[in-house]
Amino acid sequence: MRKLFIFVLLLLLATGCRRIDNASDYKEIAQSIIDGGTNKVNMATRGYEYYLPKGVNVVNDLDFNQVFNANGADIYMYVDIVSYYYKNASNNDDDKKLYNYYYEKLNLGEKQGYIAIKEEEKDSYFVKIVIDYAKIEGYVKKNQLSSVVSYAVLILDSIKYNDKLIEKYITDNKVTSNDILYNIKKPSDSESKFNQYLQEYVDEENQVVDLPDE
Repeated sequence: MRKLFIFVLLLLLATGCRRIDNASDYKEIAQSIIDGGTNKVNMATRGYEYYLPKGVNVVNDLDFNQVFNANGADIYMYVDIVSYYYKNASNNDDDKKLYNYYYEKLNLGEKQGYIAIKEEEKDSYFVKIVIDYAKIEGYVKKNQLSSVVSYAVLILDSIKYNDKLIEKYITDNKVTSNDILYNIKKPSDSESKFNQYLQEYVDEENQVVDLPDE
């Protein structure tokens, strides 16, 4: 926990005073979080818990999708509990050729993951961070990159799955691999603006979902 406290303090100083232009630093930031680790969780949703650091706010929470605002940027998290249940991590890879700014695998021990960033246009970057069965994506400005990468890795690495509840969802056919999967457009087809997806996501909140008893 001391390492995590020191990191968060450094993060606040870094994001408040400077931006990181050296792409190699993103992996160093991520690795310091992963190596420090945290057993804390302060948020719970369907099938898993996670740690939401100060400076990040929940904009929307719908089933296995969450929208956060981190340092002024809207970022989207999706947790694939079906792949988690079947221990199928085949979807947590991507074509690094799509990412012209930065792509790097993370050293996660038994977990798998990577950071991918594509420069879309002037001061617009598509960020995708994957750790095992969860991912966070979003469009951010350059001066938001270091904080968004930091927050995303911290959130994703903290996820703790509720095996009993997930098994109940799966066996009761409450969830399928296509269940309310919220995908923003990837770098190959990213012409539309990000706020379109936020509105679509908010509209989905009106769906009625039957919750099984725990």
